[in-house]
Amino acid sequence: MVLLVPLIALLASCGTPQSVPTTEPKKPQSSQTPKSNSNTDSNQQKTVVDDPTQGDWTDAYSGPSDLDGELDEAWLDCAPHNAPDPEAFSWKRSTDHSKVWMHATEGGMDGSSQRSCMADELDIADTADLSDSWTVTSLGDYDRYQKRSGNVIDIVWQYSDAVKKSLTVESDSYRVTLPYSWHNKITTSVDGSTITVTDREHPKYALCTFQVSDSSNAGDIGTSLIQKYQAGNTPVQMWATRWAFVAASDPASISADDAEDVTDLQTGGTVEYDSISAQIRAGDTSGVFAIDDYLKAHIAVSGL
Repeated sequence: MVLLVPLIALLASCGTPQSVPTTEPKKPQSSQTPKSNSNTDSNQQKTVVDDPTQGDWTDAYSGPSDLDGELDEAWLDCAPHNAPDPEAFSWKRSTDHSKVWMHATEGGMDGSSQRSCMADELDIADTADLSDSWTVTSLGDYDRYQKRSGNVIDIVWQYSDAVKKSLTVESDSYRVTLPYSWHNKITTSVDGSTITVTDREHPKYALCTFQVSDSSNAGDIGTSLIQKYQAGNTPVQMWATRWAFVAASDPASISADDAEDVTDLQTGGTVEYDSISAQIRAGDTSGVFAIDDYLKAHIAVSGL
C-alpha cells in the first residue's frame, strides 16, 4: 500500500524553506501544439459565478502517477516549500485532476508566490481585481475563479469547457473521457461502436482502442485487453498495444524513437522508456504494465 502524505508536510521535510521553486523541474518532451493562452489582459471575459470549490480535493502526493495534466504539474511545481498554518493557507488539487485551489490570508502567507508561479507555469495573466463574490476569467485553455472575503483570498484554476470537451469522445452507445495529459497530443476516430485514440505525431500507432464486446479473449503481452467496463447495458473493452514491448521484440515494426514517444503518452510520462526497454531485453517484462496502470487510472467509460 502506498502511503499518501500531505504535499506541504512532505515538502517541509526536504530542505530550506522558500516561497517558490528556485529551479524549473525537467518535464518530459511532448508533441503538444502551441497554447492559445496569453500573459496579457486582452480578450479576457470576467463573469460572476457560483462557488467552484465544491467537490473532492486533496493535498496528498505519493509520486508521478498521482498527476494528470498541466494543472496537476503546476500544482506540484508551485507548492510552498515551507509548512504554513493550514487554517491560514491551503494548496489543493481536485481528485478528478481538473482544478487547483489556493486558500490564503492577507497579512500572513498571502499566496502571491503561488499566484505568480501558476501564471508562469500555465502561461496566463496573473490574478488581479479580486471582488467579494466569485468571478471567473477565461484564459484560453483555463478558467480562473477568484474571490476576496475580508482578508481571505480564494483562487481556483480550472480547465476550460473546451479542453474538457476535446477529451470526451462518444460512439453510438458509450462515452470515453481521456486523460488531461493528452490534451493537444492525440487524434480520435469513431467507427460505429469502436473508438480509436492515436498519437497525433505518430498516427500509425494507437494509444488505445475501445470496442463493444463481452469476449473473454485477453490477447497477448504485445496487444492486450486492459480493462472491461459496463456502460449502462453496453459491455465495453479497452485494448492497447504495449509499444515498448513491440519495439524490443520486433524492432522492424516500430522504431525505438517512435516507441518512446508513444509509450510516454501511454504512461503519462511516469516511467523512463530506456529502463523499460532494458528490462524487456533482459527478459523482465514487468515494467510494460505501467501502461496498463496509467490507462486504467486516468480513463473513464460511461453510458450516453
